Amino acid sequence: MKMDMLNIVNFAINGVEKFLRENPDLTFYAFAFDCNVEGAEINLCLNTEEAFSETLAFYQSGKYAEQYQTEERKQDLKYNTGDWKYQCFDTFYVLNEEELTAIFNEIYPNEVEDDYQSWVNFTNELLVEFTKSLIAFSNTETFKNIPKTGDFQFFCIDHEEEVEAAIERIKTLKTL
Repeated sequence: MKMDMLNIVNFAINGVEKFLRENPDLTFYAFAFDCNVEGAEINLCLNTEEAFSETLAFYQSGKYAEQYQTEERKQDLKYNTGDWKYQCFDTFYVLNEEELTAIFNEIYPNEVEDDYQSWVNFTNELLVEFTKSLIAFSNTETFKNIPKTGDFQFFCIDHEEEVEAAIERIKTLKTL
């Protein structure tokens, strides 16, 4: 599958520049493309150490406080975009509903879901393209201008995917 990576990069540039203009005093430890790949959707997300500390304190004082005491659980929370203060500040649909339906119908021409693996392959390819677009965005002046902590991370993650898989994918694709 070949997509127009430029549209995704331009979307990220425009969204991040607007967000940074509106939030000039923040410094971030992470940036993510938080995706719903089956819907061809990319959401821009950033988070600060201060916002993470607030979230962690909330969880550590709540009903499930004991679950947020280990370093591993704290790290899981830190990179869970669903718990970020600045999650989904801009959204882009790479394919519209008609395009997705056409692809789906091409994969399942007789409305028989006997080739689910083809759909999985399609969504995996889409996630790789999204990740490549994020890598391209990371080489822009806009990305370089994001105020960052020393341990800043960026990754492209699909809904319900583990952050380790997302970070591994971006490391692998950055070396290609």
